[in-house]
Amino acid sequence: MPENKDVRVGMPDQKTTGAILSAPIGTELPDLPDMELDEAFTGNEYVSEDGLTLSPSMSTNKIKDWSGATVRELLNSFDGTMTWTLISTNPGQMKTTFGDKFVTEEAATAAHGKQMKVALGAHLPDPKSFVFLMKDGDAKMIIVVPYGQITEVGDIVFKSGEVLGWPVTLSTSPDEDGHNIYILTDDGQVLTDSES
Repeated sequence: MPENKDVRVGMPDQKTTGAILSAPIGTELPDLPDMELDEAFTGNEYVSEDGLTLSPSMSTNKIKDWSGATVRELLNSFDGTMTWTLISTNPGQMKTTFGDKFVTEEAATAAHGKQMKVALGAHLPDPKSFVFLMKDGDAKMIIVVPYGQITEVGDIVFKSGEVLGWPVTLSTSPDEDGHNIYILTDDGQVLTDSES
């Protein structure tokens, strides 16, 4: 029997660091939804109301028999991408979007406020590990990308009356176990003393 408690919404688990966090490759990754994240993970502030989109894509090769009927399909390739639009404009977010090496900061002084310089050009940001934190009441979901790299930045529209957004596409690569993306869930239904 289907149960409506298994129907989830993808609300961000918006902590002080934000719901999308990244860390250098090699940082310890969570393997349970309630595992505390390594301090190396830093957040990227606000994401637009469009949320997060996970796009898994598989291509296959069809094996046909003599009559032309498909008798089997073999996996040819897997590609998983994540897309979202950041709506904060700060150094952390710019470093994720354009690369740590291409964002510089200048502290505020009596002459000027905190300044930032972002260099766009023919380069990609370094790969990082990413986690995406979501919740629905007591239920939790975490998406873990061990090896991800921002490979596309969408159109950035500067328009009066509209929020400035930074749309990005994260491409994923397989880890040592051959997996690109992990989805970790906890339904939040803990056992009482009498049930355990």
